[in-house]
Amino acid sequence: MGNYSKYLSIVKEKNTVDEKKVLADFVYEKDPSIDTKKITRQKVPGFPYAEIWDGVFSEDECNAMISSLEKSGEFSFWNPGNSAKKSYRNVDTIEGNMYSLSKFIWGRIKNVFNFHEFEITENDSYSEEDNVGKWESIGIYEKMFFGRYQDGGHFGPHTDCSVCIDTNTRTLWTLLIYLNTVPEEAGGATSFVDESQKTQKRFIDESGRERTNPSNVITKVQPKAGRAVIFFIADMHEGEPLCSGYTKYILRTDILFRRVNPILTSEADQKAYVLWLKGKDFIYRGELEKANEIFREVSKISPELATKFKCLS
Repeated sequence: MGNYSKYLSIVKEKNTVDEKKVLADFVYEKDPSIDTKKITRQKVPGFPYAEIWDGVFSEDECNAMISSLEKSGEFSFWNPGNSAKKSYRNVDTIEGNMYSLSKFIWGRIKNVFNFHEFEITENDSYSEEDNVGKWESIGIYEKMFFGRYQDGGHFGPHTDCSVCIDTNTRTLWTLLIYLNTVPEEAGGATSFVDESQKTQKRFIDESGRERTNPSNVITKVQPKAGRAVIFFIADMHEGEPLCSGYTKYILRTDILFRRVNPILTSEADQKAYVLWLKGKDFIYRGELEKANEIFREVSKISPELATKFKCLS
């Protein structure tokens, strides 16, 4: 489940690939050259909840993952059957539930992550009916994807989706790990973008790609093997085009949070919440009649949820 109501996230579910198939050669053991204390960090200017971490993976670990991913033969275009979407997002991906890898990564970064407790108030610009409250981190979300960008590959300006497991469990931070180094002259940087871009038309470059308006780019992070960048899901960003002859590999996942004081915990509440998310999705797509139809059903199943989340009816 995903919450799409305010976030400009473009998500396409693909068939998941078994973890053992794509990472069969990767040994989930602590690399002696890696020590959490040696991971260096720096802030991303203008984004209070974003940081750059160097040394999260060793080059050997990165190379092992890339080798296994390529040997699997599972990379495919992110949106099967719709290559027209390349003007906005052009990347091959592998998606899967990586249970072992998620635990491995959490063990590596848990003591580096600075936002284990986080509170969202109604006055915050990124607040939603269902995310207001105090939250605590509990681990890495096992659903993740690996991306392979090649000749001109890019991802236009966007924000990421909050994955909602239930009313009290959701993702709030993106974790993006670069698996190889890309020189600055080859492009491929992650640009952090002023939020004014959310209400502006995208810039169309000379190759017909949908991009951030240049004046809205605040700062950039260049891919480096083992480097990670973390940021709040509402932070707008872009994957800049990669020059011909280069390849960029990434691992993208989320940090999972649990509500400190749980709400709406009954089975009926959870059933209503699934429907409520679908209704919000229809609002995102401008289909208000369908949304209201769903919200009326939500009100029947869980009047308390309908009141708390301000369902239209």
